[in-house]
Amino acid sequence: MSLELVLVVGVLLLGVAVMLLLRKRNVAVEDPEAGKRGRTADDIDTVTAWPPEVTRLLTGGERSAHEVLVKALPECMMFAQVPLARFIKVPRRHSYAEWLTRVGHLCADLVICDRSTLVIGVVLLTSMRSSDRAERRRTRMSRVLKSAGVKVFVWREESLPSPELARDQITQRIGDIEQAGAKRPEINEPKHMPRPVPGSIPVPEVLNVPFDDEPRHEPPPSTWFDDLDSGRVPLESERKAAGAKPKPKGNLPDPWSGTPQ
Repeated sequence: MSLELVLVVGVLLLGVAVMLLLRKRNVAVEDPEAGKRGRTADDIDTVTAWPPEVTRLLTGGERSAHEVLVKALPECMMFAQVPLARFIKVPRRHSYAEWLTRVGHLCADLVICDRSTLVIGVVLLTSMRSSDRAERRRTRMSRVLKSAGVKVFVWREESLPSPELARDQITQRIGDIEQAGAKRPEINEPKHMPRPVPGSIPVPEVLNVPFDDEPRHEPPPSTWFDDLDSGRVPLESERKAAGAKPKPKGNLPDPWSGTPQ
């Protein structure tokens, strides 16, 4: 047998071994109802594989802090365990999925909102049982919130303030609760709808919506990132170094309005 034939056979055997190894990694768990037939991950039933069970939304410390806020600020709305991606918007120069992995998926313990659900403050809870990893996550989340202009209050679960002390603490930093969200853009809705003239084409009323250069306070859609490319987005300097032409910014659609920037 020649040396070339031996090499060809060896390469073929190596390729078959690699294919079998990859196929073995893609095979999921065994199906007890269908014998020992292997299944892929997509064939697993979500409810059967992970039986759901209802639990409490808040811990004991979170419930106590929520009660303090409700009594301290009855004119506000309180929300618990809200992901940052629900009320924080970021530009998409880099991968949005990467931002979600870093900090967007983290939840603020308690979010203080005015009656229009505009966020005016966030309460983060800590305790003696908090691990170093939890403290690092809280620090990273506080940095993002403060950069967005959100007032952050850190309370210890073992020594929560009274409703009176909590109101004084919050109003000293936020100011008048009624005026906390006064800078948000107003939308003037028509007071009455005109009656259409018979035989004419009805014309919809035009609302006085904010311009593109004004702040937008509508929350990001919860499924907005489903259609995004989760791959890493190269920087402008990296594209220039690779010899690629920079994309014209005027053709990029705005993620919130859908119109070109």
